[in-house]
Amino acid sequence: MSAVLTPQEISLVEQVAEGKNNKEIAEALHFSEGTVRNYISTILEKLDLRDRTQLAVYYYKNRG
Repeated sequence: MSAVLTPQEISLVEQVAEGKNNKEIAEALHFSEGTVRNYISTILEKLDLRDRTQLAVYYYKNRG
């Protein structure tokens, strides 16, 4: 996973995999909700995934 995603993106994916919503992620990582939405969109595109559920599954299958 780290070959494709930046450390910042991996941190965000971990939060998504824990079931946190955008507001919770934004507060935890000190981002705006808009920034979180943008990061998630970018990550989904990079990994060719459709939604947060697929992202969480991807995380648990590929975490090192």
